[in-house]
Amino acid sequence: MTGYHIDWQGVQDEATEILINYIRINTTNPPGNEMEAARFLEGILTREGIETTVYEPASGRANLMAVIPGKKGEKPLILLNHMDVVPAEEDKWDFDPFGGIIKDGYIYGRGTIDMKGKGVAELMAMLLLQRYRIPLKRDVIFLATADEEVGGKWGAKWMLEREPRLKEAGCVLNEGGCILMRDDGALDHYEIATAQKVVAQFVLKAAGKTGHGSMPHDDSATVKLIKALHRLVEWEPPVTIIPPVREYFSNLGTIKATKETSGYEDIEVDPAYAAILTANTQYNAMIKNTLTPTILKAGQKVNVIPSEATAAFDCRLLPGTSSEAFFAQLREIIADDTITITPMPEFESKSLPASPTDNELYDAIVQVAQRKDPGCVVTPFLITGATDSRFFREIEVPCYDFSPFRLRQEDHKLVHGHNERISLENLGFASEFIFEVVHKVAAG
Repeated sequence: MTGYHIDWQGVQDEATEILINYIRINTTNPPGNEMEAARFLEGILTREGIETTVYEPASGRANLMAVIPGKKGEKPLILLNHMDVVPAEEDKWDFDPFGGIIKDGYIYGRGTIDMKGKGVAELMAMLLLQRYRIPLKRDVIFLATADEEVGGKWGAKWMLEREPRLKEAGCVLNEGGCILMRDDGALDHYEIATAQKVVAQFVLKAAGKTGHGSMPHDDSATVKLIKALHRLVEWEPPVTIIPPVREYFSNLGTIKATKETSGYEDIEVDPAYAAILTANTQYNAMIKNTLTPTILKAGQKVNVIPSEATAAFDCRLLPGTSSEAFFAQLREIIADDTITITPMPEFESKSLPASPTDNELYDAIVQVAQRKDPGCVVTPFLITGATDSRFFREIEVPCYDFSPFRLRQEDHKLVHGHNERISLENLGFASEFIFEVVHKVAAG
């Protein structure tokens, strides 16, 4: 493709060795402890002669930025990834989640998909650019951040406030979409996230009178909270189709069976079809505001009526939805002025427009996808989670959340789950894919 004779099997082998050792550095967040990981990556990059800086935003926390300079006429390309990972319930895994074990062609470990594997694939692109002395028309920046899994305060957000070069970027490649495969192993489609839902997590709190558990009364905090929870979980938020999601379903309509797609254009006006569609949890989250109770707290002793009961909700709103208006609607549904709704600021985000698809990075991903899988469908979509891309979109830097891993729906469940794993073949394919994309966007 590029005219360079690259040993891609050798690249896969090298990426595998790096990922194994990267996984063995436990960066569970909290507390994060990304410094060891940053020093590990720094060692690899500096041995190749790549300008690399490690930042310490707080004790033990770290961000890393490596730059291969190009001509200054074009805005930089950022390869964004995060070093921290979510906790792992080690007793529920078949292997040590921080052991970097290879079994049956897969590397097992926390972060293999989210997102140390993608980070290593981006790292390999940097190493290849440097080794082959490829002339660049723009800077290529490898940015490995802290704290993504707990809001990004010490990571991407911190770096953007202190490193001017990041604000000058022309585009950002980050995690999010993937190459979706069917259960039979056939290709379904490529999906590139150009937007994400708004994080509006909150806590419900009910207060009441304490007392002995043997003498119930009508001012119980737990009873109030249970009633409020019942009203909220029984409520069905309305279906709303924003433009990137409409385009997503329209694109899927070209490859799905007619019986699956006959209602795609009428989702908002056909309740029966909407009910069928929302049975798919991903589709449901893409067309509705969602609120999920995840933490319940009340009481310390079984025979004592507590004076306070709380419930934390993971709430994700469609772009364009006002969190203030949404919370006002929830208060009407609860219909109890004694229950408070308090936003959780740690993850709070803004409603932002989608990144445009007429961008050279988006085009490059499409072109490489078509070369790898001729005739494939490549579609923008709305990511229902949150990534560090939101910090860049706030300053109007286009971001594209895409990891070139071939994953089935079943594989997606491994993200933040037990036995997270990535195949060696996927790691090699992603390394080659990202290099080709970077070459298209940055090579002079």
